[in-house]
Amino acid sequence: MKSSQLYKFFHWAVRRSFYDLGIKEPKVTGYITDLLTEFARAENLYKIRNAQGERLTTIVEMLLEATTAHREREIKKHIGDYTLFMTGIFREYVESQSFLRFYLEEGKKAYFSVFNFDRFGYMPGSYLFFDLAKDFEFYSGALDYMKKTFFKDYRSPDPFTDFSRQLSKYIH
Repeated sequence: MKSSQLYKFFHWAVRRSFYDLGIKEPKVTGYITDLLTEFARAENLYKIRNAQGERLTTIVEMLLEATTAHREREIKKHIGDYTLFMTGIFREYVESQSFLRFYLEEGKKAYFSVFNFDRFGYMPGSYLFFDLAKDFEFYSGALDYMKKTFFKDYRSPDPFTDFSRQLSKYIH
C-alpha cells in the first residue's frame, strides 16, 4: 500500500532530521510523522467545515468557528496541526504572505488549548500537546530543516506543486 510507503518515508525523514537537531522525543516524532502522512493529501488540510458545510480555508475562519461550535478541541487541534505543517513544510510561502508570526502564535495557542482540554478531561497523552505548544517554533524549524534536507528540488514558484510532485511516488 502506497500510504504505508509514505509513512515509512516520513518516519525515516523526521527521525533522521530530528536526530540531527538533538530532538529525542519519540511521541513527538510519531505524532509529526502521522501529521505529515495525513496532510500529504491536500483534502485533509481543509477538513474543517462550518455549519453550512463549507470548507474553512483560513486560520481566522477556523478560530471563529471554534468559538461557535461544540467541537472547539477538534478545531484547535487542526489549527495546531495546520500551522505546524504550513510553517514547517511551506515556510517560504507563509513568510511571503506575512503570516509566519501569526501562524506560530496561533499554532502554539491552539496546542495549549488542546492540552488543557485533555488535561482537564483526564485524557492520557495530554502532555504531548503541552510539548508541541511549548516548543512549537522549534518543531516548526525542525520541519523546515527536514524539508530543506530531503525535499531539495523546489524549483517552481508554487511550492505545493513541487511537494506533491515529490510525494507522488509514495501516494496515488
